[in-house]
Amino acid sequence: MPFTTAMADIQPRSASLNYSQKSLSNVGNPAAAALIFKRKDPHVITGGLIEFGVGIEYGDLNELFAKFDELSNDFKPPNEPVDPTLPPTPENPIRDSTWDDLFNEYPELEDRLDAVKDKVSVTAGLLALIAAEGYAKAEATGEMTFVLNDTLYGGTLMIGASYKGNAKAIGILEPITFDSEFAKTQLSTIPNFEETDPIQDIDLSGGITLFYNPANNKVKLTVDNDSLLLVKATKISQFSLSYSRQMQSFDSGDLYWGIKPTFYRVGLTNVSSRIGDITDSEALFDDIKDANYVYENGFDLDLGLVWAAPHYQLGASITSLFEHTYEFPEIDRRRFSSKNILTKLDYHEEFTMQRQVKLEAGIYTEQRHWSLNAELDANSVEDPMRDQYQWLTVTAGYAADNWWLPSARVGFSRNLAGTKLAYLNAGVTVMKFINIDLATTLDTVTLDGDEIRRGVNIRVGVQFDY
Repeated sequence: MPFTTAMADIQPRSASLNYSQKSLSNVGNPAAAALIFKRKDPHVITGGLIEFGVGIEYGDLNELFAKFDELSNDFKPPNEPVDPTLPPTPENPIRDSTWDDLFNEYPELEDRLDAVKDKVSVTAGLLALIAAEGYAKAEATGEMTFVLNDTLYGGTLMIGASYKGNAKAIGILEPITFDSEFAKTQLSTIPNFEETDPIQDIDLSGGITLFYNPANNKVKLTVDNDSLLLVKATKISQFSLSYSRQMQSFDSGDLYWGIKPTFYRVGLTNVSSRIGDITDSEALFDDIKDANYVYENGFDLDLGLVWAAPHYQLGASITSLFEHTYEFPEIDRRRFSSKNILTKLDYHEEFTMQRQVKLEAGIYTEQRHWSLNAELDANSVEDPMRDQYQWLTVTAGYAADNWWLPSARVGFSRNLAGTKLAYLNAGVTVMKFINIDLATTLDTVTLDGDEIRRGVNIRVGVQFDY
C-alpha cells in the first residue's frame, strides 16, 4: 500500500514486495533506488511500477452490525404511545410497610429489579465491547511510480503519484451509571397503578427507563445514552519526487542517501448517529460514500540512508518529518449532552501525519536470488482513523532471472501497537512484471452467519522498463 511511508495502513505494503521492488515504489527507503540501479541485477525491472489494492479489517467482535442494531432497539421506547401526563397516585395501603414487607407482598418487584440489573449489565457490557472492538475498516489504493533519470548528478530521480480511500465505522461509548437503590425505590411504585392507567415511564437512573403498561403488566427497558456510531472516511492523493545517490564507497560496502518531498491533497469527512437513532448500521457505513469531503493541502519530507555490502544491507529512514495536521468536518454537537462523548468527538476530528523512524536489514545470496529481509517501525503512529500502527515484518523471497520462472515471496507481519493483529503474506511475480500479493489474518469473525478472516488484503500490479 503506497502510504506506508507517510500514513499507517491496515496491512504494511512492504510485506509483499522484495527489496528491489520496494526501491521503485513510494513505500521503500528513499535512499534505495540508486543502489538498485548501480547493481543492475538481472531479475530487477527498473522502469516503474503501477499497482492497485483493496483491504478490509474487522474488530474482534462477532456479528458486529447486528450488535449495533440490537443496541439501537434497546435504546428506543416501546411502540405503544406513552402518555406524558402521569396519572394521579392512588392511596398506597402499605406506605408504612418495610422493604421486606413490600417485596414479600409483591415478589415480582424483586424479579423485575434483578431483570433490570441483568439488562443494564448486558447493555453496558455490550457497549464496552463495541467501544473496544466494534469497528469495520476498508481501504482502496492505487500507485504509479516512474524513473525519470538514473544518472542525474550521479543519482536517481523518480516521480510518484498515489491515491488511498479509507473508511471506518467506530463505536464510541458513553458509560451507563446505574443506581440500584434508586431503581428499587422507583420500582416500588408499580403496585400503585390501576389497570386503567396509561403506560408509565419510570426513571431507574443512568438514563435507564422502564416503560410499564398496567393493563397487561408488560414492561420494556430502554436506555437514553449518547453512545454513537461514528463513520469516518478519507480520500488522500500524494505526489512525490525522490532523489537518491551514493554518498561514499568503502572497501566493505557503500553508503547511500535519499530524500523525498511529497505534496498531499487530503479529503476528510464523517457522519455519526446516536445508537438509539440507528435503523441499519451497515447502511450508515455505506452512506459515507455520499458525504461531503473537506479538502486540505499539505507538504512533507522523507529521508533515508542505506548501507549496502555484498551479502547484507542495513537501512534507516524517517517519514513525515514536518508532521502536518488535518481536520475532519465538525460534527453537529446539539444531539449530544455528555461531556465525555464531546471530548471523544474532539479527539476524532483531527489527525496528524506523525513522524516515524523505520529500520531495515537484509541478507542475500551471491547473486541476490534468495533474500531474507526484516523491517521494524521504531515507534507507533496513528492513521486518520486514530488507529495505532507499528509494524514488524519479516519476508523471505526468491527472485528469478527467467521470464518463465515466477519469483515468489512469503512473509509475516505483526502490528506491535493498536490491534496487535498478525498477517501472513504471500506473493508471486509472473513473467518478471506482473505482481500478485495476498495478505490475511489467522483470526476470524462471524458476520451475517458466515465466518470470515478479520483482515484480508490483495494487490495486483505491473512493473516495467521503458
